[in-house]
Amino acid sequence: MPETSTAPELLELSPSHRQLQAQARDVAAQWANRARELRQHLLDHHEMHPQLWASFCDHGWPGLVLPTEFGGSEGGLLGMTLVLEALAEQGIVLWMPVLSAAIAHAIAQVGPQPARRQWCTRVARGQALLAMAATESHSGHNLFRTSTEIRREADHFVVNGLKQITSGLDVADRVLVFGRAAANGDGKAKSYTTVLVDPHTPGATVSELPMRYREGVRQYQLELDDVIVPADDLIGVEGHGLSVMWPFTNIERILTAALCLGSAAYSLTRSVTRAKQRTISGTAPIGANQAIAHPLAKLHAQLEAVRLFVYTAASRFDAGADAYVVAGEANMAKVLTADLVFDSYDHTMQVMGVDAWDEREGWIDNYLDARLSRSGPVSNEFALNFIAEHILGLPAHA
Repeated sequence: MPETSTAPELLELSPSHRQLQAQARDVAAQWANRARELRQHLLDHHEMHPQLWASFCDHGWPGLVLPTEFGGSEGGLLGMTLVLEALAEQGIVLWMPVLSAAIAHAIAQVGPQPARRQWCTRVARGQALLAMAATESHSGHNLFRTSTEIRREADHFVVNGLKQITSGLDVADRVLVFGRAAANGDGKAKSYTTVLVDPHTPGATVSELPMRYREGVRQYQLELDDVIVPADDLIGVEGHGLSVMWPFTNIERILTAALCLGSAAYSLTRSVTRAKQRTISGTAPIGANQAIAHPLAKLHAQLEAVRLFVYTAASRFDAGADAYVVAGEANMAKVLTADLVFDSYDHTMQVMGVDAWDEREGWIDNYLDARLSRSGPVSNEFALNFIAEHILGLPAHA
């Protein structure tokens, strides 16, 4: 008989990753009954919950995607995926570490060296949080149509523009601003530049948007009126801002997928528990009804399959696979998990019945966050555009 294949072993986590996952699940279990408190603390006090964040940092998790020379802890993107998923499995969704890790990784990739030493090291130690300001009301996620202008004047940059949706400016030490460096007569940029801006600097006006704290953070509009930015706060190379966004987006999308995976698991676990316990007619609980059971079974199957895909995408990133392959899988992971978490919470709202609409229970927030995942941090449509054009080779608009 032929030798038994060992191919399934390729899908197993390494011992170090299994240990990392176990540690994250242990921390998550300790905080599980305080998930709502953790979310509210950031909103009320404009900081990560000190005790949870101390534990997060003590384990070296903020630096998982960063090089060891800047204090990184070598867990890679898969490692951070496992950590954020494990926390979200207990209802603890941490959005700011996603942004900080993605921006710090981009800085580590493109420099310059002073920014690497200052910001990568601080992020790796959990001493700084970073935010992103890219989207604008007229152009949405289409960065090529940004109206924000970043121009050099002598030894500094001057920034003018209006960024529509920026998460967590009340807790961020700096915000990465993407803008055009020059424009053609038709208004389209020739080149782009990215700089780190202190959201409290003169000329920067931060206005909170009434979005009911989606993703567990406050959302803001950021107006920049002749904001002076020192040349040392340039990220990457002037006029080559897209080289900063490229490594940022892959990290952001896969870690967003990790949060969606964990959140989907959280909702399914509690839906199954409810379906086993709640009896409203006859003697059997509602889980005996196929209208309840079959959607849960299908969602569970989808979760198991999509989890493997996300882990594979993160592993391929860590292995240094072709950038377009990684980008394609990052976009696919984002689309698949966004749809999964929304469908999961949509069914959870049905299973929970009237309790789902009691704001004290938190299900409404979870449901709306799940819906938002289809629209941000990049819309499913933009992610599908990338897949259609760069993976399938379909034509694109000029």
